Amino acid sequence: RTKSTVSIIRVLTRKNQVRTDLDLCPLPPITCFPAKINQVFMNLIANAIDASGYEGVVKVRTRADGKHVVIDVIDNGSGIPPEIRNRIFDPFFTTKPVGEGTGLGLSISYGIVRDHGGVIRVDSTPGKGSTFTVDLPFAPPARKSTGK
Repeated sequence: RTKSTVSIIRVLTRKNQVRTDLDLCPLPPITCFPAKINQVFMNLIANAIDASGYEGVVKVRTRADGKHVVIDVIDNGSGIPPEIRNRIFDPFFTTKPVGEGTGLGLSISYGIVRDHGGVIRVDSTPGKGSTFTVDLPFAPPARKSTGK
């Protein structure tokens, strides 16, 4: 699925002259809602392209790690200042100019990943770029029955 997501996003990469590097290791199948997971990566890759700016580089890397799949979306953009890093997953928080972002992409992505039993992390250095890492279990934890 990651390859198809990157293919869809190529229009943005051409517009901004951003290069995408793919380092996609074979992954075992995971139990998930594919359209929702695809949305997460569309959001992360689109944000990375925006952050990279003209002639930037976005790298997508996949690997299996024990009972999880791990996907990194790495950009060489402006990075995220430490003072706002703890707010980037908040609904309606955006650093984009008015009219260019809703502030919902990362918040929605965070919820989707959490609902799949995974985690999403960010490592960022201002002036050097950011790495968003999504860690998803092969199968999400069983949902607790409410007894209804």
